[in-house]
Amino acid sequence: MPQSIHDFLFSYYGLDWAAAVFMFLSMYRLGVHKKDGFVYAALASICWIAFNIIAHSAAGVMANLIIAIMAFRSLSKWHAKDERGNEVVLPTESEH
Repeated sequence: MPQSIHDFLFSYYGLDWAAAVFMFLSMYRLGVHKKDGFVYAALASICWIAFNIIAHSAAGVMANLIIAIMAFRSLSKWHAKDERGNEVVLPTESEH
């Protein structure tokens, strides 16, 4: 049991909090068709990797390493396509 609420909230140096914030940002940004969402996903994975190293979870490290690689790959290949496979321009936030 943690000695204080501070120890409970920050026992992993805030890495879990940072990872959660980056993941929420990622989901929001991808939801509005912004490719920087993949960057936030990669940042979340990097934070989770550090968290899992501290927590001694090899599976967590490997899973998040794969997720980070997939996020960077998706970022590099991001192109919106219609039903026929033609590239389309996604609407900007002001057009919603």
